[in-house]
Order: sequence, then C-alpha cells, then structure tokens
Amino acid sequence: MQSAHVRGKRFSSGARRLGALWLAGAMLAGLSVQAGAEIYNVNVSNDAVQDPATTTKCATQGDTTKCSLRAAIMFGNTRSGSHTINFVGVTSITVINGGLPQLRAPYTINGNKVTINGNGRSCLDLTDSGTAALGHADGATGSKIFNLVIGNCNGNGISANGHDYTFTGNYIGVNVTGAVALPNSGDGISVSSSRVYPDTSTGFLSNLYAQFPVQPVDASTINAFQSQLATTLASLQPVQISGNVISGNGGDGIEVFSQNLAGVFISGNMIGTDLTGNIAIANGGNGVNLVGSTFGNMIGPGNVISGNNGNGINAVAGSVFLPNFIMGNRIGLSAANQAVHIGNTLSGIYVDSKPDTSAASFNPSSTSLVIGPANLISDNKGANNNAFPDVGADYGGVMITGASNGVKVIYNTIGLAEFPTGTAINSAAFGNKGDGIIVTTTGNSITGNTVAANARHGITIRGSSTNSTSILKNFVGISPKFANVTTLGNGVDGIHIETAASTAVGSANSADRNVIVANKRNGIKLYNGGGDTSGWANLFQRNRVYGNARTLAGVDIDLEHNANATDADHSEFPANYANRDQNTPRICTGTDVSGLCVGAAGPANVTANTTLRWILASHGPATFRMEFYSINAAATTAATSMVFLGEQTITTDATGKPANSGLCSAGRCTVNLPPVSAGRSVVMTATDVTPLTNVPSGSGWQGQLKCFLGNNGIILSACTANNTSEYSNVVAVIGGDVIFANSIDL
Repeated sequence: MQSAHVRGKRFSSGARRLGALWLAGAMLAGLSVQAGAEIYNVNVSNDAVQDPATTTKCATQGDTTKCSLRAAIMFGNTRSGSHTINFVGVTSITVINGGLPQLRAPYTINGNKVTINGNGRSCLDLTDSGTAALGHADGATGSKIFNLVIGNCNGNGISANGHDYTFTGNYIGVNVTGAVALPNSGDGISVSSSRVYPDTSTGFLSNLYAQFPVQPVDASTINAFQSQLATTLASLQPVQISGNVISGNGGDGIEVFSQNLAGVFISGNMIGTDLTGNIAIANGGNGVNLVGSTFGNMIGPGNVISGNNGNGINAVAGSVFLPNFIMGNRIGLSAANQAVHIGNTLSGIYVDSKPDTSAASFNPSSTSLVIGPANLISDNKGANNNAFPDVGADYGGVMITGASNGVKVIYNTIGLAEFPTGTAINSAAFGNKGDGIIVTTTGNSITGNTVAANARHGITIRGSSTNSTSILKNFVGISPKFANVTTLGNGVDGIHIETAASTAVGSANSADRNVIVANKRNGIKLYNGGGDTSGWANLFQRNRVYGNARTLAGVDIDLEHNANATDADHSEFPANYANRDQNTPRICTGTDVSGLCVGAAGPANVTANTTLRWILASHGPATFRMEFYSINAAATTAATSMVFLGEQTITTDATGKPANSGLCSAGRCTVNLPPVSAGRSVVMTATDVTPLTNVPSGSGWQGQLKCFLGNNGIILSACTANNTSEYSNVVAVIGGDVIFANSIDL
C-alpha cells in the first residue's frame, strides 16, 4: 500500500504480490544477507523484475547483465545497509508490470532527469517499516531522491511514510522540460508517519521551544532562522523538500500529514507553475496542504506557490504541539516579476489551526502558525461579493477561520507585492480579488504588514464570536515603498470589523500605530448588523487614519450611525450599532450658536501650546480617554498627514457630560496640546475606559442590555470598555485652513 495519505484513499501496487513472492522464494533458497551499502546502476529502461536466481547483484530476470529500476528496488529491499541507485544510459522508464515496489530500505536515488512514467500505475512509495533482521526496522527512513521526473502515476508521485527524507531537484507532475504537464492522479509529494515520537510531553516541548531561534522580522535573517530551526529539531528527523517543480498533479502539490511528522522544510520549489515560475500548471488541489496536527514545519523561503486550483497554502493542521512557519514565499505571483496573472483559485493562505492545550502536550508557544515575514501574497482569485461589502467574506490573501487561535501574520505584503515591468505604478490589478486578510476566530494578531490594492477590504475581522484580535504597525491602503502614491487603496474599507469584539487597532505605544490611507470607502468601518449582543470593545488608538474616500469630514472611522456618514450628536441607546454606539465628541469652533460650545473660542495657539475646547454627550459616571490629532486639511478625506498630539483623561457625571474637575467645567473641557501650525486642523476621538475590562458580557439578559442603562448612572458589572468613537468634527487652528504638505506622512 502507498504509505502516505492520499485524499482519503490508498492505492495498491500490482507488483507487490510479485515482490512478496520473490522475497519469500529467495529466503527459502537460502539467500545470504550481505552487509554494507551497495550501488545499483540502472542500465535498462524496461520494467523487468529482479532475477530470483541471482542473489549477488541487481539483475533482471533472464538477463543478468541488466539492472532495471524495479529490480534495483526489489534487490535492495533484501540487502542490509543503505543503497544508491544511479542511471546509466537511461532517459525514461515506463512502468508496465504493476506499480513499483515499496522502498523498504534507505536509498539515495540520483535521477539525472530520468523520466519515470507511471503509465497509470503507482510510483515511488517509501515506508518506514522494513525488515529488522536486515537493519531496516525503519524501512526507507533517511532516503534521498534527486533529479527525477515523475509523472502519469496512479496516486502520488512520491509517497513517503517516515522521517529524514530528502527530495531535491525533481520534476513531479511535469515532463522533463518543466513546461508541460505530466499529471499524477494524486498529490505530487505526500509525506506522513505512522511511528509515534517517543516524547511529546509538555516538558520536552518546552525544552525544545526554548531553543528556537529568534523570530525574523524581515527577509534578511530567514535563511539563518531556517538553518537554526532545522538544527533545533534534529531529534525529530526533519524532512527536506527543496528545489523541485511540483505542478500539474490531480491533488495537492505537497501534502504534509500526521501528528507523528514534524520539521518538514519546504523551500525553493515551484508549486503550481512551470520551471520558470511564470506560467501556471495547476495542481488540482492546494499548493501545500498541512493537515493532521503536523507541527514545527517551515514553508519557505523561496517557494513560488501560484496557479493552484485550491488555496496556495492550506494550513489546516488543527491542534499543534509547536508552531508551523510560512516565510519568504511568493503566493499567487510569478517568480520573475512578470505582468502575468497566475494566482491561486481560492485564497493565498487558508488557516484552521490552534495550539495544543492538553495537559500532556501543551504547546509552550501559545502559537499555532506564524505567517511571515516577507511573504508576497497577491493576485489570488477567490472573490467575495464586492457589490455587498458589508456581508460575508470567504476568500482573501490570508483567511484565518475554523477553530484557529494563536495565528500571527507579521511583516508581509498582501495585495500589492510590486509593480511588474511595464505596469503603471497606480495599478491595483495584482491585488487579491477578495479581502487582504480575513479573521473569523479569536486570539490572533496582525502586525507590520502592507495590505493594499485588494479588491474589497484590506483587513476584515468578522463574527460575533470573534474577539481579541490585535492589529498593530500595519500600512493599510498605502505602501511605505511608494509613500506618495495614494491610488493603492483597498477597494472598500481599510479595516472592516463586522460584529466582532475586543479588536485592538493600535495601542498606547505610538510605534504600534497603523497607517490607514487612501481606501475607497472608510478607513475603519464597524458593522454590527443586528442586536446589541456583539460588536463591542473595539479600540482604535494612536493610528493615522486619513485620506480615505468617503467624502465627509471625520468619517475615516464609521460606527454606522448613520452608516457611512458623519454622526451628529445623539443619545446612546441599545440599537444595532457597534462599539455601544459610543458618541462622538465635538470641538468648539468659535462660531457655535447653540449648545455648550456657545461663547467658547476655537482652537488657537496660546504661548507654547495649542488650546482647544470640546464637549461630549455620553454616559456616566464613567472615565474616558480623549485623543487629539492634527491634520493638514479641512477634512480627513483630503489630508495627506495626521499627527497624534496627545490625550486627556476625564470623567463624566450621571448625565453623561464631563464632570467639573480640573480643566472641565459646566460640561465643557479645555486641553493644552503641543503647538500646531496655524492652518492645520484638529480632530479627536473618545474611548470609554470604564470599567477596565474588554471582555464581552456574553449571553443571557446582560448581553441583551446596553452597558449603561440610559444616563441614570447604573453600570452593569458585565459592561465592556475600550469602545472608541468616530472622529469628531474637523476644526482649523485659528489662522485659516491651508494644505501645505507635499508628501504623505507615514
């Protein structure tokens, strides 16, 4: 049987019975066991079996001067030691006598670009079960296959059960030119293991993880990380898959399957393309498929994973003992910056994985998958319904879903990798056709990415059970490489949060700010959609959000009351609005004719500070953090810069107005900020920070009630905090409003 998992099926070898009869006959004839490594020179292209009468060398039946590939495998399986198979004067072999025998001893096969045409029969099948008396208790473990062309096989091109394999320089699913499909019906390479690791205890995993190399944050240290990780995982007998062309197969390009298999290193391969990496030769399934709780694997660097009919990478490993890594790959793009479309049919990377939390084998990293750094994930074809951008999302550059937890997406370019030669710098043609990143599960982080030019939203956080997502240090709708180009925005919102809770966009550390610019609708959009049971505690702190397309002052953050418009002052009530419908503060303009701003001066420079007055109608008693920013325009949509000026903490009374204290009096507050040049404008936000928790209230009657019951001062113990408002009105610092910046401020 083929040793590796194949789409839920196993393919039998018609020659296995023949091989078993040969082995039994040879043993009964008193075949002596020879010690040491042996070299078999395959010098005939036929598929003849080993001559059972010849017990001293590889010899085809009826012609002891010839050695076929089948005979070499049959003979080597009965000999102790490791063996080498070379090809002399042979360019192709067509399998006709049933599938090739299993490899049950360690082999090094030097293919020299010899074609193995499976002719509809099974091909190379390596197993970790052999003959202990021959020293092959671990079967083919440790085998190496170099430079073969493997196609037209029934099932996988290579099936490998076990550890310590090396597959390098092979063409699997394409012919010897690397340009024409020669499909195998299953996967290109499928690796698994049936032998349980002797120790996967929490203590062992903790000790192993403590030796992991430092996580890279850019491409310059990925190779060193890969080398050090392989050394750290040496006791798990890693598998190396490098420099292959794996395309045109009926199943996945590469499948890694089993909790008993760790440390598979996949680098420098063309998966789903031709030899050049510029023409799609699709695998029927995913480019790379991680399943069955396999752990400690690294995909990258240097893979081109494009053109596949499924996802580029299908990382559905489930519960894992240690994290898997995806670094330094081109996913959906060509290899040589060509203006060709060879994206994967669905998502670039699809994830359903979480850390193992069992007491016996607890994942010490609390991380299931690290995507990044330096992946270029663009031009993947899975499209969402862009005509209804506030509903659903199934495909993206990166899709994190299922039961995923502990997934980190760090320092990648998603949607806009580069500008192919001859392509205008404002082209969005190579963005992902759905969203850039989609998250529908809890406890994941998105850090340091450039997410631009995707057809729909840049980043989508979706689902009423989705919470605790961290979004830090990202460029959304703009690239730092092209800082003055504002035509690279995502097709709808920069960040779209749909019924999710406890999303942290930015933090109290200004270095964590996100730059969210030039998106075609809102910079940040919250959409609740129904009921007041979700969509709470979404924090926006110290970000730069400006120049997005919705042509209304301040609407770069939209809480959908009113949808896609600047919210007027309103009372807060438990309707279908996100972030508890946190009311927007208002900056006094100096010309107000009603309300608490009457008689108050507008923003002005006073001595070394810029002083402004503001009001808030919210709930209370409660504590709020007010954040202040300057922009260089009369509206955030027209701005080309935004600067965080500072923050002010205030409390409200039972009426929801700022309480008399410090710089607040009669419901109006004053704040002194660093100097703002005359002609620039100021905006502000309000964030509820009472009580100090961002845990949603959950189910039951409390979950159906507003956090604050009207304005009567009653605070439910299950209330949420960190509900940030929309931006306030935009008011110029006295001296007039002029746009004077010549470049985008990142």
